[in-house]
Amino acid sequence: MNDSLIIRPADSWLLRRRFIDLPYRLHRDNPCWVPPLRSAQAKLFARRTAFFEHAEMALFLAFRGRRAVGRVAAIHNFAHNAKHKDQVGFFGFFECEPQDTEAAAALFSHAEKWLADRGLKAIRGPVNPSMNSECGLLVEGFDSPPYILMPYNPPEYVSLIESCGFRKVKDLLAFPLRLEDVLPGTEARDRLDRTVELIRRRRPDVSLRCLNTKNLWEEIRRFMSVFEEARRNNWGHVDITPAELREAASELRRVIDPELVIVAEVKGEIVGGCFAVPNINPALKAAGGRLLPLGFIRLMRAMRRLKEVRVFAIGVIEKYRLTGITPLLLYEVMCRGMKRGYVRGEASWTLEDNVLAIRNLTQIMNLKPYKVYRMYEKPISEGTEAQSAPHQMREATE
Repeated sequence: MNDSLIIRPADSWLLRRRFIDLPYRLHRDNPCWVPPLRSAQAKLFARRTAFFEHAEMALFLAFRGRRAVGRVAAIHNFAHNAKHKDQVGFFGFFECEPQDTEAAAALFSHAEKWLADRGLKAIRGPVNPSMNSECGLLVEGFDSPPYILMPYNPPEYVSLIESCGFRKVKDLLAFPLRLEDVLPGTEARDRLDRTVELIRRRRPDVSLRCLNTKNLWEEIRRFMSVFEEARRNNWGHVDITPAELREAASELRRVIDPELVIVAEVKGEIVGGCFAVPNINPALKAAGGRLLPLGFIRLMRAMRRLKEVRVFAIGVIEKYRLTGITPLLLYEVMCRGMKRGYVRGEASWTLEDNVLAIRNLTQIMNLKPYKVYRMYEKPISEGTEAQSAPHQMREATE
């Protein structure tokens, strides 16, 4: 590298804009990368979301001369440490020119120093900005674009992050849904019908229905309370706050298809649910990251042609976990999705050691994982130091 490296905190409007711009330059020629909306990124990096009611974040940019070559966020999630008491900090939004190992190491050094100053003993990630949002580094399945709220990165990032001392702590699995498997008359449909009929005979008290849109917020609140109970003991889980739930519901209300949100009830009590949403990533890609001046028109046109759905959340409370409700929910959403015109889907993500969920997906639904997202971790050494960097910069252009 000809130019000397310097790390700067992205603590001004100008530097946050450079922070947002970097992945657009790095990945603009990658057909699998989906550009996020710049307006949403600007709101997040300005810390104007509900997540920052219980967290703080620092942004760092790596420069060689006037050229931004990498970025990372250091994240202190108070809610995580209040629950797990493991003194873990996080990193997220990592991007870097693939061959610049020096920049990657320096960025992580600054993130570790920032977390160490807050008394944290380990750094884990990537999370963007939490486990309730995009998380994990793609390590298998680079040949297709991600589904909504799933990340994408080039394969070079695996060795880049591991060269900085990070090691695997957990894998998250994504399973493809072949909606043609539920076409009437197929061998797969006949097999699934027999399985579902057996489950229904064993549990005739379980009823399924779709989301009631007449009281949407209350329905979502009840559904999420069950989902949170179902996953409360999962690795890395932190409860979604009411403010975060309202924020997420507000953002998703325009894309939610009530027919794809299935609720399982026993005697009127919600005991489980399956929350699926249309995969709007092709529409986001059409918009190119901007809604103005023409991005909104491109986005709305592409929204009319969506053919994919992501099963975003599926959960059953512990009392009913071994009763077969999970495959019932997944089967129902696949059938409804096919009737709504969707042809493909994804169930993501599932922890690699969630034995029951994986058994339901692989043995009952006959699915196999096709993408793997990895969570990394490394201890923060005592006395961690980072190269000092000025807090101001002269305006620069790429």
